[in-house]
Amino acid sequence: MQIWRRVKPKSQTKWVLLLAILLITGGKTVAQNAYTLTTEQEFTVSGTSTLHDWDMVSSEAKGNAKISIEDRRITSINSLIVTLPTNSLKSGKGGMDDNAYKALDAKQHPNIHFELTAVEAITDQQIKAKGQLTIVGETLVIPLDVNYKVSENAILFEGKFLISFTQFKIDPPKALLGTIKTGDELQISFETAFKSIN
Repeated sequence: MQIWRRVKPKSQTKWVLLLAILLITGGKTVAQNAYTLTTEQEFTVSGTSTLHDWDMVSSEAKGNAKISIEDRRITSINSLIVTLPTNSLKSGKGGMDDNAYKALDAKQHPNIHFELTAVEAITDQQIKAKGQLTIVGETLVIPLDVNYKVSENAILFEGKFLISFTQFKIDPPKALLGTIKTGDELQISFETAFKSIN
């Protein structure tokens, strides 16, 4: 009793709250950090045509996120945004790139934008989520199954999903007076690293 009488009420309350927090969290380390997308990234758009399959690749996206980590496991993602310049996608064939930029109306809509809107489930290695993908001014909600790995100061994400030109009201590109036609379905795949900036 003598000990408690010597402790000021405010200090006593502080220690009680601290003890309660430790009991609730079990002493585990939980950190919510701000992250930025690094140059260790690759975004690939893959499709088909009547001539051959094709890929367009970019490593020039910008992005940021707010993510909570506990014992090298993601516990929540409060926000995640990625912006990819349309003209940064390259196939290695100038003519094909020009046709793609024209179909994507790159002058009027210079960026492809993604924003996470919901996280449905998180395990030790995977995330099931949804996000808004905006291309040529059209926005659709896209379901995502993403693999992840937490390293010392970064989070690595890897995944892929399917979309189509017509979903976004885009006419599939054509070449050589329409004799070569691009298929409607596209696969977007990504490998990215988000680094903590806290």
